[in-house]
Amino acid sequence: MMKKEMHLRGVAVALTAMLMVVGIAVPGSAQKITDYTADQVVIGVKGKVEQESKLSVAGDRIRIDKVVPADAKMSFIYRKDLKQAVTINPGKKTYFEGPLDEKAFSAALGLPADSTAERAAGEEAVSGFACAKKELDMEIDFKKAKKTVTNTVWVSDKLGIPLRVKTYEGRVTELRNIKEGKPDPALFESPKDFKKLATLKDVLPSDPFLDDDD
Repeated sequence: MMKKEMHLRGVAVALTAMLMVVGIAVPGSAQKITDYTADQVVIGVKGKVEQESKLSVAGDRIRIDKVVPADAKMSFIYRKDLKQAVTINPGKKTYFEGPLDEKAFSAALGLPADSTAERAAGEEAVSGFACAKKELDMEIDFKKAKKTVTNTVWVSDKLGIPLRVKTYEGRVTELRNIKEGKPDPALFESPKDFKKLATLKDVLPSDPFLDDDD
């Protein structure tokens, strides 16, 4: 995958009612945690950490602040209540407001889209939470033909979200250091002291993802 494509995949990078988007069934018996913070880590196929982000969740409002790589820091707000996505460039002090794209919203978790089949694959704890492990099949284009590949997700019924996602390529997105508590409501608002731009392209860094892993 090219560096820019990897970034755009990661730029879309969040959580919560995502399971409804991809159609993963979640038990409803456990008491849900709806307000929390966590660290989101993306580990590449060679075992190297490619991205680290701070995640803040308040019900259907989500914010991701990228920490690594340091020269491509960006922030992303996803508002299901407003059906809005906000992309913020702290370095340029600019931001862009646009409609919430469900596929981009799912990609923020590293979640595979358009699964064709789902299988239970046991149970396993992730970050101290009991999770149901599920295998999701999906079709991809491969050498002018269709190929079925399998991605794996670890889903907590207490959080109602995937705490770990492993793609068929071997890339892993995982939540760590999950702490229950209400984040500052201001985190989910567009920055009033930043300049609002008309296009997303103008907000993104000129060299959005620097990585020497390939």
